[in-house]
Amino acid sequence: MMKPRANLSALPDDVLLLILSYVEVRDILLLRKTCRRLCAMSKLRWVWYDAMKRHVVEKGLPIPAASVADLKALDAEHLEARAVHAAKFHDNWNSVHPKSKKAIEFSALTYLDDQLPEDNQSSAVSHVAFLPGRNGQYLLTVVGRVLTCWEVPLGESEAYRVAEWIATSKIEQLIVNDDPKSDIVLAYVSAHATNQGVVECRALSFDKFHGRFYCRMELRAHRQAATPLHLLHADYLVFGDPMHVCFLSAPTIVKPMGKHSLAEMPDNAILAVKPINRYMLIVRQRTFEVIPAPSWRGVRAPYLALVTASASIEMDIPASSSVVVVRQGFSASPDELPDWPAEPVTVLSRFSDDGFETMHQYDLLPNPKAKGQDDAKGGNELILDRLPCVFPSQYTRVMSVAPSCCDLRVGPSGKGFWTETRNVVVRHAKNPARCLVGFEVTAAATDETKDGTKASPPAARVELCKDVLYARRCNIHEILWKKYIVSSTALEDVVGRIAVGDATGRVEVLDLA
Repeated sequence: MMKPRANLSALPDDVLLLILSYVEVRDILLLRKTCRRLCAMSKLRWVWYDAMKRHVVEKGLPIPAASVADLKALDAEHLEARAVHAAKFHDNWNSVHPKSKKAIEFSALTYLDDQLPEDNQSSAVSHVAFLPGRNGQYLLTVVGRVLTCWEVPLGESEAYRVAEWIATSKIEQLIVNDDPKSDIVLAYVSAHATNQGVVECRALSFDKFHGRFYCRMELRAHRQAATPLHLLHADYLVFGDPMHVCFLSAPTIVKPMGKHSLAEMPDNAILAVKPINRYMLIVRQRTFEVIPAPSWRGVRAPYLALVTASASIEMDIPASSSVVVVRQGFSASPDELPDWPAEPVTVLSRFSDDGFETMHQYDLLPNPKAKGQDDAKGGNELILDRLPCVFPSQYTRVMSVAPSCCDLRVGPSGKGFWTETRNVVVRHAKNPARCLVGFEVTAAATDETKDGTKASPPAARVELCKDVLYARRCNIHEILWKKYIVSSTALEDVVGRIAVGDATGRVEVLDLA
């Protein structure tokens, strides 16, 4: 008598659940289509709670429309939707040919009473930005002196105007608050209507229920002192070079910060400012500087710490643009974050030297001697004695980039892109196009030493996407004059959205998940 063949259905339920815990998210969906038994098991809450931890949280991917603390309250259906969305976006980003699953296009133009429709000079979308913490569903656009907030719901094909703010003159710069819990969501700079050389800086809050912006802070100063805006985080705004910080909550006060001697160096403008837990990293053209953050866990830093407690390193040649990548576990709450992250902090800087265009990667590793020491004793001298990171002696990696490379963008998960001109094939013909070249900064695996302890964290890896994320054809006049139709871009890497604004007032929102 022949024995029956062993198959998957002969296994007990606990073994099948163990198998489901090791396969990828897309494989769970495929196993669901094989039989009724696996279909029922793949809908269990335990399966998707485990898949969320293994394939989303442990990989450092952001959770769409939720945090790790919310996972225990979500049912199986909501856990599945979030795990599938995060996996689809990650797989599409790293696929051979990344492409948008859906595109929403709308016009951001608003003609005012004193503006004619034929005035094309003010029709360009100069800025686009997603509001953090809102899952890519609220988009800010700036056209001339009109700031508009749009609601772009996931799964729909239209954008809805929610709120509008009209400045006294053209908005020159816009930044959003990278802290989603803050009431103040954005700040902008525009020229004063009557006084030449004077600019107005306003910080706005957003009331989506009533569809309005409210001015929470107004600052008037000379252009050299108040521009550019570098950072809006929590309750403070960093601006100018030499830098100053303005605390937006009571008591409102403006303080200098950083080494003023660095601002006096030639070719040493500020390229990026990034708060990293208790500290702040300032990337200039020639120097890196670490200072205490203006506020940490609701406590403001003393004045002397902002101007004296700092450390810097100088580079050989000046950079033209930079971004800072801080990959921290999305499972940690703000109160659980260490003074400096355990993973390397990566700086990507673009250089131009003797006709060669390159992108340099620098990794700031955590300083092991700074761990476990008491901060309360210190003061400023203690911070100087134990720098939270180790400055790199040289770059980690060099990548060649096109001369047209510009507009670096990066998100909290490490995914980002830059814009450059490439020849793309469309209908068997090569044409020049403005393209978004994607990359992802990932943490390398940490090896264990002979005694079983983990070694120091290695340098991060920067992996380029295998193909462009977006391409839009351009003509030879745009290339010669360097005035491209693509005027602004933005990235929201929690749900996988990219926004592209052009010189005609049109905006495209691309869904990559």
